[in-house]
Amino acid sequence: MSKQVLSIEQMNHLQELGLDTSDAKMCWIKDAEGNCTLEIHDEYCYEMSFMSPIPTYTLQDIFDKFPKYINPIPSEQILFAWMAERDTIAYRNVEMYDDIFTHFTDETLIDAAYDMLCWLFKNNYLPLKANSI
Repeated sequence: MSKQVLSIEQMNHLQELGLDTSDAKMCWIKDAEGNCTLEIHDEYCYEMSFMSPIPTYTLQDIFDKFPKYINPIPSEQILFAWMAERDTIAYRNVEMYDDIFTHFTDETLIDAAYDMLCWLFKNNYLPLKANSI
């Protein structure tokens, strides 16, 4: 079975960076023995708060965080749009397809998307949490 969501460690890293992960669609629920199950992030997760729910992103959650376009050199007015292909996420020039600003490749598309999300955040293409400013 392919990987469907980010791991607890990946989500912890995103939270440590300061990314607001409250919009995650799924959550990991840890029981008293440390076993994890995956649940939809809804009221049930909050009802099970004694079981330490941890929000987690699906691939679509990550895609929803990506800016549609980035303009890394504003004086040149070059736009780069993100694209996904097999196991790669890239921001490519909208006018010159072979011009790639940045890309990440991994064994799974969700892990490549995670790497891109971290990069976008570290390079100020994503907003900080309101309470961490």
